[in-house]
Amino acid sequence: MSKETYCNGKIILTSKKNTLFHAFNGNLQFTAGEKNQWKGEQGSEIGNYEKMILPNNSAIIRLYYENIVIVASEVHDKKSVNKLMFMAQAIRRIRISSVQTVLYFTHGYSSNMIFEFEKSLRNYKKNIKIIAIKNISELINYINLGYTNNIQGDYRTIPNENGSMYKVNNLYIYSHGMPSRITFMLDWDLYKKNNNIKSSEDANGNELNLSNYTKLNPSSFSKDAEIWSFACRTGLSIDNDTEIERFTWGENESLAQKLSDRLNCKTHAFLKRSNYENTWGSQSDRIDLKIADNLEKINIHTTKEDKFREYKKSEIQIDGKYPWQPQGAYNDVKAGDFPLGPPNCMCLFQKNKDVIIPCKTMALPKG
Repeated sequence: MSKETYCNGKIILTSKKNTLFHAFNGNLQFTAGEKNQWKGEQGSEIGNYEKMILPNNSAIIRLYYENIVIVASEVHDKKSVNKLMFMAQAIRRIRISSVQTVLYFTHGYSSNMIFEFEKSLRNYKKNIKIIAIKNISELINYINLGYTNNIQGDYRTIPNENGSMYKVNNLYIYSHGMPSRITFMLDWDLYKKNNNIKSSEDANGNELNLSNYTKLNPSSFSKDAEIWSFACRTGLSIDNDTEIERFTWGENESLAQKLSDRLNCKTHAFLKRSNYENTWGSQSDRIDLKIADNLEKINIHTTKEDKFREYKKSEIQIDGKYPWQPQGAYNDVKAGDFPLGPPNCMCLFQKNKDVIIPCKTMALPKG
């Protein structure tokens, strides 16, 4: 067994009795920046300084793992109840998972929405890192480097001054999507036109797709990294854009598979459209609560729906129109109904492996 100790300051050894140093089967060596000196009754001896070879700092690397939530812009859905669904799901993710960082696209969100969103995030994790981003370039920079600006440094592949690197471990994406396209600013062009907004950003230039996914650096991800895309049809071929795709999913050519192959990570994705309709509670949750309320009116004790009842009590309206729940989403995102044929659940993609389907596929309707 051996032990090395490095000290930046002064080491003092004092003793009123003899001090013995033993080096069994080895040499005993003292080195100093100025002189080696021994004093005592037998006289003194001064040796020449021999420069000590310090360990290479790059060889001592402390790896940390960062879990990141990405929230897309929402200007596509016309229902006010769905305006804040991506933000709500992000809050839910903070509640149930270990997350260090949240990045969100600011487009289409009012200052009141952003204030309530950030307040809710910090309510569940006081020191969480919250970063507002303007475009996909800032997003890719952060994933690759740990900074939104590529001139700030690299915390993913180059050790910082403390010898630490921060690898991406889990990436949770809440966004709209098309087959093999994660559309972070879907319909932004129309929205900014209708609302007289001056912006140089466009929708097509702010999506992750089969043309630009290679900008993501595999070295920035941990060896156990996983991506969770809650966008529509990330696991479906870009050529499959019909309502019926029973036999031609094209999953091997999908963005989900390409991400797994390039980044050597697991990618969880839908082949169907994703469905956020249960974000604030499902129809079943609301019906059960109504039944429970009616039973209580006739003095029949029921506690089954107390959890959902308490959840609903905290609901507020932002900007007098948009429902918001400080606790975030009540239910997770689920698979939608279309296209018919692909699995009606989130599937698992891995490098050089067939897709894992943890549920039955949805058959075509008869007739």
